[in-house]
Parts: sequence; structure tokens; C-alpha cells
Amino acid sequence: MDVERYRKLIDRFDGFRVLVVGDIYLDENVEGVVTGISLEAPIPVYEVHRRLHNPGAAGNAACNLAALGAKTFMVGVVGEDMNADVVRREFALRNVDASGLVVDPNRPTNTYGKLRAGGHNIPVQEILRTDTPKPTFISGDVEAQVLANIRAFAPKVNAIVVGDQASSVATERVLAEVVAVAKKHNLLTVGDSRARAGALKGFDIIVPNDREAGLGAGVDVVDDASLREAGKKLLGICKNALVTCGPAGITIFAENGTVENVPIIPCNVVDVTGAGDTVTAAVTLTRLAGGSLRDAAAVGNAAAGVAVGREMVVTVTREEVMAALAGTSTPAKLKTLDQLEVVVRHLHDRGKTVVWTNGCFDILHTGHITYLMKAAKLGDVLVVGLNSDASVRENKGPNRPVVAEKDRALVLSALECVDYLMIFGEKTTVPILKRLRPDVYAKGGDYTLDTIVQEERRVVEGHGGRISIIPGVEGQSTTAIIDKISQTVNAR
Repeated sequence: MDVERYRKLIDRFDGFRVLVVGDIYLDENVEGVVTGISLEAPIPVYEVHRRLHNPGAAGNAACNLAALGAKTFMVGVVGEDMNADVVRREFALRNVDASGLVVDPNRPTNTYGKLRAGGHNIPVQEILRTDTPKPTFISGDVEAQVLANIRAFAPKVNAIVVGDQASSVATERVLAEVVAVAKKHNLLTVGDSRARAGALKGFDIIVPNDREAGLGAGVDVVDDASLREAGKKLLGICKNALVTCGPAGITIFAENGTVENVPIIPCNVVDVTGAGDTVTAAVTLTRLAGGSLRDAAAVGNAAAGVAVGREMVVTVTREEVMAALAGTSTPAKLKTLDQLEVVVRHLHDRGKTVVWTNGCFDILHTGHITYLMKAAKLGDVLVVGLNSDASVRENKGPNRPVVAEKDRALVLSALECVDYLMIFGEKTTVPILKRLRPDVYAKGGDYTLDTIVQEERRVVEGHGGRISIIPGVEGQSTTAIIDKISQTVNAR
């Protein structure tokens, strides 16, 4: 994998302007607990703790384009209601220009809700999903305004992306207008449709998943042979098709007739919602940057790998995609401080309790594992700071560490209780604590509140966090293990 080539392509992303046209959904994620059964009816009482909103469908593609660095404009339809205001607010927070939104007073803003509930020692799970009525195709004045907005934005952009989630905004006239203005202004066109990939006639690239490709081509995709049949039929509609196939990666059907599969980068899958929108955004910008179809598929795979590793509809950044491409030989849990700062911010946004601890963890033993398991139980996510080789030598002497930092990181990453890792070489964790703002700072039993670095304590407690002292396991230490090995060797 030519990581430096991908870096140069990704560095160019912020030089492009993209118009997104299509269906917008407001994704609403509600978190709470069930507190009992109603006195009025045999139904649960749900206590709401937190509401989180994200633009979904084509809106998610727009947000991912913006997060990857592009200047992004959104043309779509919302209702004349409170949720439309939420959509505009969320677009503004994600640096998407929503001035092209058209209001239809005769329909609600598309909204999709998930209610999750959990409790003390009870895993969080979905208990209900909500949806607005299935929208119909736009027409009349609303369609006319969408067409006018497309024509107005076209001279200002480098590409147009169409997201057809609900067969509403992407009417025949809208799709024809996109192709026409793209031809006039020499724009890249990229499309994704849940059920109508066959309607994206004349597009440069379409990015359906394997099921959507089958629907668009009229083929029941059940294996590689039927996928190839569907892909080749799609080439009679568009110029190129990049078909996402989940763990099988992306299969490229190019206009010159070649077919190629680009495998994924192995990753932990948490939630696949919206990953296709992320791929569409990454493919669009990679092609604008001069990348080949294979480059676009590789970058798209990497971006999707980042997205599916987090819950709910999310956006990914250029830094995260580059790290995914560059980090194929390192543990997925190992992050830089910049990456961790983004991860922890997302976790805090979701109300998660983040625990931080740090140490050398040289020659991992039962004392270390017991400590880390206890630390993990103090919150929802455990982040471990691992002392670099240089800092271990400075603290422990020239013969330490016995195990190199990358090997120590790999061993720690295999522990289920450890969620994220970073390697650091600073003498104090104060700068890290200031940026990550953990809810809990776990320290070993050889410390007390009075003997830990007081500046670290002030930083943690200053942002509302707390220090937790975890007793050690008697007789367990790396030094003791090394001494025992030395005694055994010397006794021979």
C-alpha cells in the first residue's frame, strides 16, 4: 500500500467544493432508562437523559464531505417544523452550507429515531424506533426550487453528489438536471441510491452496496457471479460502479470493462449505519484529487472502517482516514493524541465515562491485568497511556524496558478491558489530561492522593473528574520477575 501517495491525495481534499443533492433525514438518538410501568396503561415509563442529532442520508454524505475538508453545499427538502430548525443547526455545526434547503410546508422533515435504554449493570439496548411517514416525490413549486438551486450552485463546485435514500428529492427531472449542469460545467457526478441505482443514468460513478446494485440492475445478488452480472449491467447506466460488499471490500466495475476487488482494512465493527455515505464522500474527493478508481476504493474502505468503529451516524476526518491507511501494521486500538482527542470528544458527547491510566506495562503480568480490569470497571471506556521506550529508560534505568513499546502496545491491545492506547514520552501526563479531560484518572496502589503529581490532580479535578486509587496485587511486579529470572540464570 502506497501510504505516501494516499497522503498526498488526502491533503488535497480541502481544495474542493461539492454540492450534495438528495433526501435528508434527521437521525435522532435518544438515551434514557425505563423507570417503571405506567399507572394508566401496561406500558413502560421511559425517562429521557440525552438527545443526540445527526443529519442522515444525503445529509450524512454532506457532513462527511465537510469533515474530510471540502467546502460543502446541501440542496434538499425539509418541512416547516421544529425538526427543520434542528437540521439547519446540525448542518451549521458541521460546516455544511444549508442555504439551498427548500421548505415544503405540506410534509414533515424526515426524521428517524432510535430510543435506547439501560440501567445499573444492564447493557444499553434499543427499545423502540420511530419514523415519519414515507415521503413521496417532490413536485410543483418545491421541485422547481430544487432545480433552481442546483443550477445556482453548479458553477461554484467541482462535483455533485446525489443521495437517493427515500425516492423523494431525486426525481427524474432532478437527476436529469444534475447530469446536464455537470456536463455544462465539467463536474464529477457521484450517486448512491437505496432502491433506484438504475435511475442514475449518465453518472460518472455510482456507489451502491451489493443489494442496491442488484435492485438497480434487476439481478438477485447472492454470490460473486451474480454480483458481476449486476455490476456489468450497471455499466450500461453509468460510467463506473464501486459496489460496497461489507467485509468483502469494494468491487470496482470500470467503464473499460475491468473488474477488481479492493479488500477492506480489518477493523472492529460497532455500527454500520451511514457507512455508505462515508464511502461516497471519500470516493468523491479521492477522484477529484486525481486518484484512480482503485485509490478511491482504498480510501473509501479506510473511511468506512473508521465510521463503523463508532456508534450511530458519524463523520470521519482526513486525519482518521490517513491513520487507518497508515496503521495497517499497528493495533487498531493504538491512536495518536490528536486521534484520541476526537474519539474521547465523541464518547463524552454520548455521555460515556472515560477512564485514563498510564504506565510502563513492561513484561505484562497478573498484577497489570488485574489492575487494568479494575480500572475498566470505573467507567465505560478505558484509555491507557503507555510510556515510550525512552521514558521507561529514564525512569527505570538503561536496561529497561525489556519489551519494546510497539510490542507492549500490541500485547495490551489484545486485552478486552483496554479500549484505546497511546504511546507518550513526556515526563508528566498533564498536557494529555488537559486535552482528553478524562472522567476518572486511575492510579496504582503505591500512590495516594497526596503523593500523585499534584498538578495532574488539579487538572483532573478542575474539569470535574476524579482520582481513583486501585490497590495492587501483592508480590506482583516486573522488577520481581526480572530478579527471579536473573537468580535462576545465575544459579545455573
